[in-house]
Amino acid sequence: MRKWIILSVITVSAVTLLFVVYPAKSRLQSYYSGDAISYQDELYITTANTGSLEVFKLTGKKLGLLASVRPYDARLNKYNDFYDAKLVEEDGNLFVYAVSNYTIYKYEVSGNSLNLIKQSSNTYWEWYNRIDKFGDNIVTVSAKGVKIYNSNLDVINAYDFKNADAPYNVSGDNPNFLLSVNEAANAVQVYDRETRSVLTTIPLNFEFKKGNRRAYQDGDGNVYVVDDAYARKYDLSGKLLADYKHLDYQGFDIAASENHDSVFFTNGVGVVKLDKNMKLIKFAWTTNLGGHSSWAMGMKVVYNQGDKVVVFNNTNIIVLDDKLNKIDSIMATKEADVYPEENLFLNLDNHIGSVGANIVATGGGYLPNEALTVYVGDATSTTAVSDSRGRFTSNVKVPELKKGGNDIKVVGTKSKLSYSTSFKVQ
Repeated sequence: MRKWIILSVITVSAVTLLFVVYPAKSRLQSYYSGDAISYQDELYITTANTGSLEVFKLTGKKLGLLASVRPYDARLNKYNDFYDAKLVEEDGNLFVYAVSNYTIYKYEVSGNSLNLIKQSSNTYWEWYNRIDKFGDNIVTVSAKGVKIYNSNLDVINAYDFKNADAPYNVSGDNPNFLLSVNEAANAVQVYDRETRSVLTTIPLNFEFKKGNRRAYQDGDGNVYVVDDAYARKYDLSGKLLADYKHLDYQGFDIAASENHDSVFFTNGVGVVKLDKNMKLIKFAWTTNLGGHSSWAMGMKVVYNQGDKVVVFNNTNIIVLDDKLNKIDSIMATKEADVYPEENLFLNLDNHIGSVGANIVATGGGYLPNEALTVYVGDATSTTAVSDSRGRFTSNVKVPELKKGGNDIKVVGTKSKLSYSTSFKVQ
């Protein structure tokens, strides 16, 4: 299942539109989830919402893109999408974990580069939707439940606790429990890791269906969640301890400050800061802070010389200070990275020819409007350019080669994708 993206059109009122994003030749970017960490007194942010693994860094008061990569499948000779990412500090170094299809990737963040350290694929066709860290362990969340990993990315535990419609909505802040904001059940579920069963189901009020939402649980087991009317605090039995009525927009993420004295939540139009008794401290409208079509969805609260609130704000990522003043933001580019819309292929009108003969080569699976180089054997024969669908046709002149079997190979200049087929010089 692909990730749900919620976009918004801001007019006199806010209307949220929902659609599922499938692979295509291009798409508008939307930042709706991600992670952030304070490392060596600097703030790093990551997201995989565009299909690329992107890492950003706040330098002073300037937020900029540090690095961006896509997962390359050498077996199928194509690029895939990343679905989720998590920043982790290990032994004094900064790493980012990401998931794509059935594979976990681990990169080291080194300067302005992402260096692949390890990748691990499962053999039981479990499609990873999310990667996170619950306590000391890396975890994956999928339609099959939650899996816990050791440092070698071996599975050491698993829980049959799932939210098939929205794996993003599963969280694990408390070492004894898991949470799932389950829209189908109109509730947040508290799962006991020891008994491996749902301990409590707490009813909520969702007017807007199908969204990425996340609850938070403190060390005492108290559950904080925001629905489409209230931000609420419950104890483990489901007793309401406190609440705060917010505007009737869709509730998304809720999280606490490092010392747990403050609680922050997003509801599309902005970010609200409460005390631990759910009393208002501050709020900020983010619809006019990051750029056009801003809509506050995913959020991460990080302590970095004071609390920093990172908001995945639809067309932008915005960083706020502990008073909810804007530090900086970065806009998504107009379109996400363009990538092939079909698998590579290459056909020849004749697989046998003499030196000097003209062969017509047709193929596809490259980037739209990409410069291509055509090789016959080890010699460069000609160049070509793919069309808007990534396809091409080229007349190839057979160069001076020894008689016998050779290959005709086509390589994309930008994508580095290549495909070859056999050719015999007579």
